[in-house]
Amino acid sequence: MFDVGTAYLAAAGALLLVALGVGARALVRIFREARERSRKRREGEFERYTKDPVYDRDPADPEADGAARSTCPQCGAENAAGFCYCRECAAPLGPN
Repeated sequence: MFDVGTAYLAAAGALLLVALGVGARALVRIFREARERSRKRREGEFERYTKDPVYDRDPADPEADGAARSTCPQCGAENAAGFCYCRECAAPLGPN
């Protein structure tokens, strides 16, 4: 007869093998990319510590958009406009 427990184990095992295959492919791709970047660094194609343009930006000024800051009634911390809860103590800030 057909046992539900055996079918469950077979399905779980199959899903585990699929996840392992996908994970192994991703790890191989990461390893190859790292090896390629290392080769390019050795050959001088780019500097060792290049800055990523996405993360190499000045932080946005919270008051640049003209929005007022709000003060927490419980702890007194200043929060940017639009926050519903205090960033320090998580107390509700009230209506904005």
